Amino acid sequence: MPSPTPPINQVILTGEVTDEPVTRYLAPEYPEVRLRLRTTEILQQRIEGKTHTQSYWHRVVLRGEAGMFVERHVHAGDTISVAGRIEYATQVDRTGQVTHLTEIICQHVQLQHKAEHSTTTKPTSNTQGKTPSTAEVNYSDYAASPDEDPLA
Repeated sequence: MPSPTPPINQVILTGEVTDEPVTRYLAPEYPEVRLRLRTTEILQQRIEGKTHTQSYWHRVVLRGEAGMFVERHVHAGDTISVAGRIEYATQVDRTGQVTHLTEIICQHVQLQHKAEHSTTTKPTSNTQGKTPSTAEVNYSDYAASPDEDPLA
């Protein structure tokens, strides 16, 4: 008798990045990028036939190569597709307030559409076709705050 299919934790979302992605470095050349992704669903009422738009907001975490791609190419207003797994966590703040979190830990990302404002931005000296070397990157800008664990 064949073994049963193992459970699969897989999420695929396509939506709009609502805020500028936030990057911090867990190690040199290893960013962790966090962003909010809005997905929209059009629902139709059964009785009256009217349509209603429902939006959902998702927390997305991208590390490593996916994080580097988002850091360089993705901005608020862009549409992206992400594939990854869903994770649940509990966070306790300094006052003891407990917050339950649901995050999408992304393994793959694809840029679907650039927002118009993103394509009109002028490149900075570091983005004109060259990648800054390790010596040019100031990692102290990405230091962990006293209340966060940089490896969590």
